[in-house]
Amino acid sequence: MESIDQALFNFSPRAGLAVAVMVGFLVFAVALDLTWDQFRRVLKSPRAPGVGLAAQYLVLPAAASGIGMLMAATPSIALGLLLVSCCPAGALSNYLTGVARGSVATSVSMTAISTLFSIVVTPLLFAFWASMNPETRAMIERIEIEPVRVVMVLLIMLIVPVAAGMIIRAKSPATTDNIRHWVRRIAGLVFAVVVAILLLGNMSVLGSFASIALPPVLVTFTVAVLLGWGLARASGLVAADRRAVTLEVAFQNVALAIGLAVAFFPELAGVAITSILWGVVHLTVGFAIAAMWMRMPVADNPQAAE
Repeated sequence: MESIDQALFNFSPRAGLAVAVMVGFLVFAVALDLTWDQFRRVLKSPRAPGVGLAAQYLVLPAAASGIGMLMAATPSIALGLLLVSCCPAGALSNYLTGVARGSVATSVSMTAISTLFSIVVTPLLFAFWASMNPETRAMIERIEIEPVRVVMVLLIMLIVPVAAGMIIRAKSPATTDNIRHWVRRIAGLVFAVVVAILLLGNMSVLGSFASIALPPVLVTFTVAVLLGWGLARASGLVAADRRAVTLEVAFQNVALAIGLAVAFFPELAGVAITSILWGVVHLTVGFAIAAMWMRMPVADNPQAAE
């Protein structure tokens, strides 16, 4: 069987631009909730967001790096695990938190702040942890990434959407409150469309390599869920905050990871395949977790079982 990185990934430059624009819209939907009140709320009650952000940006990438070294059949799969784990949370985590009867305020605060930080943190974290694995470091060193391309991709996917969302929110808060729920719903559909387009166009490739790429994805996702829930419980957070932190840590902006994979690693199909499979896990296991918690009462006692 051919190597995962020798597989022909069905993705044209025009489709890549379309995905980049759709990812930008997803980030814009999150940025509509990004206000100075979010920062004030975190400063006033920092424990829950602080625990979640630390788990998301400090512990999860380290765990993904270790799992990649132990389980990834190729360095590109390890890079895919790292790429997703270094991305901020997405709008899906906010929706699932609401379904799961978690603290939406905590979830939205974490998503907004992690999205803002991701402009700098995501590329730095990815570069750092990729350099920790000799195989991924060697692969990264062989790839020529043009600085101009990096700037353009960050502008389209992160900087412009974040700035636009914050400006619209600041200039027209009433209008933003009226449209943001619809924008988030549309963003959820956009995420599903991104995953569906890539699935339908690459079913044969995904089917051929799912057996080697899916197991490390499932293990990393499971670790993310347990990590978020365990740290939240150890920190004494109430159940609603535990649910929010768990979902924030486990549900990254996979569409952003897919867009970055296509933009920077088009010749490494393993990176994109790993990101797409993570998106499939999000859409299936994520709703199952939210549905389970929806049927369970939310206790105020931090030590209460869920």
